[in-house]
Amino acid sequence: MNTNNDDLFPVVIIGGGLAGLTAAAHLAARGIPPLILEPDRLWPGGRLSGGDPDSFTYQGRDWAFPSEHGIHALWGGYVNMRATLERFLPIALQSSQGEEWINRWRREVRVVEAGNLVRHGWIPAPFHYLSLLFRPRFWTTITPLDFLSLPGFLLSILWTLSLDPIREGIALDGLMMDEYFRGWTPNLRATFTGVGVNLLAAPKEDITLTGMIAAVRFYTMLRRDSWEMAYLPGNAHADVIQPFIDFIRQHEGDFYGGAEAQRLERGADGESWRIVVHDSTRGGNRSLLARQVILATHAPGAAMLLQNSPDLAAEVNRMRFPGAVRNGTARLWFSKAPRPGTAAGMFTGDFLPDNFFWMHRLYDDFREWHAVTGGSAIEMHLYARDDVMEQPENVLLIRCVDEVQRAFPELRGSYVYGTLRRNSRVHTAFRVPTADCLHVQTPWPNLHACGDWIGYDSPSLWMERSCVTAIAAANAVLRAYDAEPYPILQPPPPEITARLIEGLARGLRKGIISPLVRLARALRGRPG
Repeated sequence: MNTNNDDLFPVVIIGGGLAGLTAAAHLAARGIPPLILEPDRLWPGGRLSGGDPDSFTYQGRDWAFPSEHGIHALWGGYVNMRATLERFLPIALQSSQGEEWINRWRREVRVVEAGNLVRHGWIPAPFHYLSLLFRPRFWTTITPLDFLSLPGFLLSILWTLSLDPIREGIALDGLMMDEYFRGWTPNLRATFTGVGVNLLAAPKEDITLTGMIAAVRFYTMLRRDSWEMAYLPGNAHADVIQPFIDFIRQHEGDFYGGAEAQRLERGADGESWRIVVHDSTRGGNRSLLARQVILATHAPGAAMLLQNSPDLAAEVNRMRFPGAVRNGTARLWFSKAPRPGTAAGMFTGDFLPDNFFWMHRLYDDFREWHAVTGGSAIEMHLYARDDVMEQPENVLLIRCVDEVQRAFPELRGSYVYGTLRRNSRVHTAFRVPTADCLHVQTPWPNLHACGDWIGYDSPSLWMERSCVTAIAAANAVLRAYDAEPYPILQPPPPEITARLIEGLARGLRKGIISPLVRLARALRGRPG
């Protein structure tokens, strides 16, 4: 970057994660070359970022495996992300052959293949989880006492169907995920709390009630095939992030790594923007001029940037930004292979890790490890509290090895090597975006926003929400340049049974329950 002169760009995108790259690719393909500013000089991509290889020596051979943040799969409802990959990248997703659900209740470990059973069972949504009752293995995970949870289970379903938190803009701050499981027995509560932790990628203490409802609705409640996983063919940096950057550059856009936006200032014309940037790669600060700006960073970075911008600070201080959590990715290599089974699944109950991926069943470089050594490699994600995540690396690795060997006892005595990647505290602690949050259309002209925490009329979460809001932000810029916008796809509609019950439950809530609540509040407020 030339540090002596201001540059005028048609659009500058702040943030080189999935959202920023998605917006940039859509603009570049329409002939509007974007400039992307990304603070990470070596490993852009946000929560799809790569990292230095995991390297070790075993049986006289040096091994190296690409490290990554830990995103591998797309859910069935990720229709805009799939469309984006099909538009711009030569990528073929791998269909999942099923997912195991491994629950630990104290010392007892029970395993059931749940993915195929739930999504291909004959019981329609929203009752499709009852298909598990027809699998003998599932009976080992419950007790007769758990049938007392049936009324609470049905109430949770009705609550989920009657409320669409994202589209209604209802956050219900102060109500946490525990409220969702009122009336459930401790065993089922612990088991299905693990489902919420996996869907929201956060410690259970940080998951709100409406966040849980929004996630259950989007990922699994309304359709059986919403839980239809497809895996990237390789690591996310090589398959998604770098190809996106290459595509953007091939279409006259540019990507500046090591460039961190410090503040935004209105241009002299009141329409353009001046972006003050610290360039750690080339040294020093400089400013850029842009006709349009798309803010595509994580919530803590966006809050800091906007609060540091005097022209914006007054309005920003009235906004709500979601919190952030940290997580970790543990990888373990073994000299033996586990029992035949699925490529991935989730741990629930008393397990420390929250999900797992058998890497030698997914990716070629890990398949080579299996072919040469007869061994295996597993990756696990930890969505734990700070007091757990701050434990020494060797302690966490020992605990992870113990947990894997509980779930797969055939691996005892075969541990070879392990790594732990502690990701930064930038992962969104999901809060339903309300009117006082940042939306794709911001209060400021020619400044747009995108990301998994940004408000937009879509029930989607995480990577799909990043893509939806990115396309919406790109469309706003395209319209400003009189270019054709892209369609934004809606998730498939609910199955007919879920749709009927949803309509009845919503009518009951709005027509009877809500008026009674308002009346009770009014009566409590009367004097005497």
